[in-house]
Amino acid sequence: MKKKSIFSLILLLTILCGFNSCQDKPFDPVDDPKDLLCNGSGWFRQYIDYEGFDCDQKIIFSSDGRGKEIIVYYDNFFPGGFEESTYTFRWYWDDEYPYSIFIDYSDGTSSYFGDMYISSYELSGVLDDYDVTFEPF
Repeated sequence: MKKKSIFSLILLLTILCGFNSCQDKPFDPVDDPKDLLCNGSGWFRQYIDYEGFDCDQKIIFSSDGRGKEIIVYYDNFFPGGFEESTYTFRWYWDDEYPYSIFIDYSDGTSSYFGDMYISSYELSGVLDDYDVTFEPF
């Protein structure tokens, strides 16, 4: 009877340790998340906008608080099949919420990127109420 109890206890501990070690996304331990955000090249994603256009979006963050966003809209309606728009901005951390930033564009508009997950492989979070996921380019 004691062998069965010891075996059951070991089995239970093994299962509990297995659940504890699950992790959805790889973790990059860094002292400063800005190092990953400003990775030197930038971040890329593809999506369909509210008008039905296929879009490519690139965001480049500089460590000095500046940045550039490039959006390419694809449709045969445009000459050459696409239209590209480039925006410059200033960004800064939200002091009240870690891993959240404010983005102020040069045209006077702004965005909020909250609940950011930053790693070498992914930048994700909520950008102006939309769940987004970027990959490095």
